[in-house]
Amino acid sequence: MSPDEAPSAAAAPAPFTLERTAVFGLVAGDGSAYRIAVAWPEAPPPAAGYPALVLVDGQALFATAVSAARLQAARAEVTGVAPAVIVGIGYPGAALFDAERRQRDLLPVEGGADRFLASIVQEILPAVERFAPLDPARRTLAGHSYGGLFALHALFTRPGLFAAHVAGSPSIWWGERAILATEERFRAASGFAGRLLITLGEAEQDGPDGGDPRRRERRAMARMRDNAAEMAARLAASGRVDCSFVEWPGENHASVIPAMLSRAVGFALAAPGLAGRRAA
Repeated sequence: MSPDEAPSAAAAPAPFTLERTAVFGLVAGDGSAYRIAVAWPEAPPPAAGYPALVLVDGQALFATAVSAARLQAARAEVTGVAPAVIVGIGYPGAALFDAERRQRDLLPVEGGADRFLASIVQEILPAVERFAPLDPARRTLAGHSYGGLFALHALFTRPGLFAAHVAGSPSIWWGERAILATEERFRAASGFAGRLLITLGEAEQDGPDGGDPRRRERRAMARMRDNAAEMAARLAASGRVDCSFVEWPGENHASVIPAMLSRAVGFALAAPGLAGRRAA
């Protein structure tokens, strides 16, 4: 076609879509509105249902996680990753991260994380089962930043609700590290509570600050790497969880997200016996 020719109607651009996916709205019992994205495999479900990777901040994380899961499942003989359902829990609107809703749903405050966690289990996941059956023994909860903090809170307060948790760049610093008291109570209890993967990027604590003293001060306060590594060491020593810790060189709080999701897929969906080895 020459530069002077207009494209035909047949050649008009169309949105790119992911096969075997759906998006639907859901209003929880407390009136909170969510936009739920679901991806399911082509292969028929196992007798117990598909394993599932459940993501908060669905607008930002869902598509990348779906691509990673399908790429790895296509080479199952190498990755060990089984076909699975990916669930992205997001909000109405176009924002990748809805700051107001994230604070309301993901932070461990009264009427916050506990309410949202109950909605996930009692309302959102049952709605997802209209598309594909889920294996309750092979569910993984994953999140980034505040979402990583939420994954830790879910593990510490309701162990066993999910078989595994992925805390990407968790905001352990929030509320003067209030999550540490919850962690301490969790470690003092008994019983194996599943698997945990904690990840972050090397540059989240020590990366370039552009000469901005306020950014330098925030990083010193947050102690992203130190808080995450120290928590991972304590949890691994407790024996309550099979805990892995991964730090990616050169990655910052935003650029680390695709790496976290790719590793989360292998950690969550690899066949039993392979998941822990792959996460290390």
